[in-house]
Amino acid sequence: MLLSGIPATRKSSFGRYLATEHRFAHYDIECYPNSWPHPELYKTFLNDRLAFVKRLREQHARTVLDWGFPVRCLSWVDELRTSGVRLIWFSGDIAHAREEFKKRGAGKSPEDNFNKQVMAIQREGYPASLDCVIVPALSSSGVFLDQRQIENIVFPPTMPAYV
Repeated sequence: MLLSGIPATRKSSFGRYLATEHRFAHYDIECYPNSWPHPELYKTFLNDRLAFVKRLREQHARTVLDWGFPVRCLSWVDELRTSGVRLIWFSGDIAHAREEFKKRGAGKSPEDNFNKQVMAIQREGYPASLDCVIVPALSSSGVFLDQRQIENIVFPPTMPAYV
């Protein structure tokens, strides 16, 4: 599965949760090579997403990718999805997500980076224009869903067991 969405809505936290609690292999695309169980797969990811997913399946029983992809990379996401990767979109209150993003201190002007990404997402009509599961991760009151609540949205009782 691919976790994506609004910056600072705790996609990576959920990916780490799945790795710790349910033995998923967690690949944070933006943190190569530090959070890649098999960093040698990075070149494959860059060059051929279908081959990348095939290699992941050979290496792991369950994999979660974590990538707040730039909108210009939607074709890459579509390639992943064609290979059977399920897109999970983390949505949330923009103002609260911006504050969380600023706390990270990502780069010289983190707020500008956040604003550019969110504007691009809104311009493309995400997530409405995507066929995906939507997780309302951050409420308008600034409260995050806990990991179990997210898990119940991503893996509803009607879905076959994943553990």
